[in-house]
Amino acid sequence: MKRYLFVIVMAVLAGCAGTKVTKYTGTPRLLANSTILFLPTHGISDYKSQDLCEAARRLLKDNSQILYLPEEEYNLTRAGMGKEEITKATMLDTGRLAMICKKLQVRYIIGTEISSLRSGGSYGVYSEAELDPYNSTYNMDNESNSASLMFSIYDAQSGSVDSRFSVKTTINPLSIHDDGGGESRVNLTNQMTALTTAYEKGIKLIRKEMVSANK
Repeated sequence: MKRYLFVIVMAVLAGCAGTKVTKYTGTPRLLANSTILFLPTHGISDYKSQDLCEAARRLLKDNSQILYLPEEEYNLTRAGMGKEEITKATMLDTGRLAMICKKLQVRYIIGTEISSLRSGGSYGVYSEAELDPYNSTYNMDNESNSASLMFSIYDAQSGSVDSRFSVKTTINPLSIHDDGGGESRVNLTNQMTALTTAYEKGIKLIRKEMVSANK
């Protein structure tokens, strides 16, 4: 019963999430059934970065082969690359990305970087007066969690980063109104929930824009 209630609550809160995608360069039009290497997400722990890559594997498992750079260190060092060369790989160093693609036989490299993380409160109670936008310092974002990620996609064929886009997810609290005109706000998520949601939205966009090699 408790698990059932938890699922209901999370489903309701998920409905409070909003996501915005901003495209900066190109369109993430990757060829389906290609091998894609993911770099660690910059700005979070190695453990969480690996979790995000596992989400990418799950979402792309039926039409792409997904590799994760830390898991390929052994193969790259055997192929002649130094460990520092591998661990310091960034999306700005296209020469190094080209070398990695050649040694691992991958077509694309995807890098993700956190632009912002915001954590709001989990609970708040406000009177009718406090909710009045004309005479209150109340911030509607007090209990909102948000995360913004930048995705960059390197194509070994062109030798350049052909696509860059950002994904921002904001999870607003569930509002409960009382008879006196006041309001309670509850948010059982956190900034990492927003980050995971933004990351998965970005991966789903990449999947959606994939094209067949026959086209």
